[in-house]
Amino acid sequence: MDLKRVEHLMQVADYGSFSKAASVIGIAQPALGRQVRKLEQECGTALLYRNGRGVALTPDGEKLLARLRPLVQQMEAAVLEIRADRQSPCGQVTVGLTPTLCGMLGLPLICALREKYPAIQLNVLSGYSGYVHEWLIDARVDIAVLHDARRSRHLLVDALAELELSVISSTQSLSPAALAQNTMACQRLKGLPLVLPTKNHGLRRTVDYAASQAGVALTVAFEIDSLELMRDIVARGLAHTILARSAVQGGLINRSLHARTLTDPAVSTKLMLATASNRAMTRAVKAVERTLRAIVDEMARSPPHAGTLKVAAAARHASGA
Repeated sequence: MDLKRVEHLMQVADYGSFSKAASVIGIAQPALGRQVRKLEQECGTALLYRNGRGVALTPDGEKLLARLRPLVQQMEAAVLEIRADRQSPCGQVTVGLTPTLCGMLGLPLICALREKYPAIQLNVLSGYSGYVHEWLIDARVDIAVLHDARRSRHLLVDALAELELSVISSTQSLSPAALAQNTMACQRLKGLPLVLPTKNHGLRRTVDYAASQAGVALTVAFEIDSLELMRDIVARGLAHTILARSAVQGGLINRSLHARTLTDPAVSTKLMLATASNRAMTRAVKAVERTLRAIVDEMARSPPHAGTLKVAAAARHASGA
């Protein structure tokens, strides 16, 4: 099988269009079409649905790419690693972050890599934990930071840190007495209207587990898989939410939002570095991992995260702290 044809099929499927893929690859659209047709002939089945709006993978096409995409990317990674100098890792690395962590880690990671590893091309994909987990397995991301992820036959995880969670409310919806409080017992969540992510998100599973341990049935008024919309709902006073303070730092600074740390028991989400078990760790990916650990370690010692972010023991050892 010609792997170049497989790569061409991947590009067409990712862009949903022969014309867009041909432009990116740098070949004529008819030539690209011929390459894909030859691959279909070799497989003895149609791999793409073709219609006026573009193209999409058939079930056979999805099955083929699910098996071959990791192999193609591993081969590309192996070539890049051979070319790369040990002191100057290079190549493309795609990092998956949840929306909360993207706002917290995204820009510091970009700046740190630009300064220390300028030959690394960083791509960042943001989505809720369930989606990022799928991207890891499908080889769409190389490394991710997830909430409370567990090791499986598909996933390798390592502790990074713990992030304290708080009840986030609109200041206009709180009484003066509530505004004077910086903590809130989990028992007081009873009857409180909440906007939370769906259960695809590791953070939601953490909150649900903490509530069950406290014997509290949560009142979930809205299930929203959009951090911005969740913040808007809270800002309007329609519901409260449970997040890390870093997710609403702007609202806390301008005092449109108020945070009360959950207590009795304290509630935190475990941040885990995750990689796919079937993918080799290139030097570039390892450099990104080291950089992420160093960033989290520095954040844990500096405002505004000091006190709410605790580096895991394994992470402290790995970063040399």
